[in-house]
Amino acid sequence: MIRKTHLPPDAALPDIVADLADAEEYLRRMLGNLRFCQKRHGDARVRIGVTGKGTPKGISPSYRIDYSAGDDVAVFNGFGGTSHSAFTPTNLRETNWSRAHTPIQEVQRLYDDLRKARPPAP
Repeated sequence: MIRKTHLPPDAALPDIVADLADAEEYLRRMLGNLRFCQKRHGDARVRIGVTGKGTPKGISPSYRIDYSAGDDVAVFNGFGGTSHSAFTPTNLRETNWSRAHTPIQEVQRLYDDLRKARPPAP
């Protein structure tokens, strides 16, 4: 059964890691997109979508990557939370984004913590 998921308008990635359907894979793929932005613009931070569908296994919210452009914040692109594919300009405008950003360094730390907590392979 799919459930509708609405997160608080100021939800940040660290707030939802425990609720992600496959947190390690989600963060790994997100980091790939963040690194691409960082390589092009020197900075990358992520905002999550606050509306969407969840599954019995958890949530996989869409996300938007932004970067610093002088004193402003510029939008790099939005990505689907399941496919991690880039959004079209229309999708980017129509999604409800959290007000909170998580910098790439924090996303990397969350990913590293998940990997450390994983039991070793036999």
